[in-house]
Amino acid sequence: MAEQFHLAAEPRTAFGTRPSRRYRMAGKIPAVLCHKRDQPVNLLVGAREFERILTKRARIIDLAHPAGKDKVFIQKVQWDHLGERVVHVDFTKVAKDQMLTLDVVLELKGKPVGVSEEGGVLDQYVKTLKVQCLPDAIPDRIETEVGHLKKDQMLHLKDLEAPAGVKFLQDPELVLAAVTEHKIEEVTPAAVATPGPTEPEVIKKEKAEEPAEEGEAKPEKKEKEKKEEKK
Repeated sequence: MAEQFHLAAEPRTAFGTRPSRRYRMAGKIPAVLCHKRDQPVNLLVGAREFERILTKRARIIDLAHPAGKDKVFIQKVQWDHLGERVVHVDFTKVAKDQMLTLDVVLELKGKPVGVSEEGGVLDQYVKTLKVQCLPDAIPDRIETEVGHLKKDQMLHLKDLEAPAGVKFLQDPELVLAAVTEHKIEEVTPAAVATPGPTEPEVIKKEKAEEPAEEGEAKPEKKEKEKKEEKK
């Protein structure tokens, strides 16, 4: 059963980018409390206290605020662009008899025999499970033992026993994990090219002497005719 957490909130009176930045610098996180029948209520919660609750994976908390005290569901958490600081939180009022749908962390316990004795590797494909339950039945996490898994065996959702009051919403045949053998492919070095026979050098033919156009004597003939004229 999930641990009970308590958080105090104060009213938020200023809105916009600059006031929000000042709130965060002062250690406060802007938040909104919603309910189907009520108008949203703008609040501020302590950053340190809220982040401590997040580290405990809490989803339902007792929120004390100016209008009273309610059991609320952490509906949405918005982080900064680096994913380091919470910048806004959405809370939703819940009733004890209201069914909730949420994701719960799946933890695998033990070392499979397929890993310790058969040289396999355990691969976990699903990290969270989608469940439905009442607020008082929300589990911190869902744990399952995998020590019995042999090499080439798979763990399906249908193999898990749901905690009391919790219903799994995904396909029972969903593969959560498996023990497989990771084969390392040998990389064959590229063959070194052996030099082939050297190509013979191509000797370019000299440009052939262009034939004289019709009616024009060749240079040698012109020279001979000039010598005969001198005589």
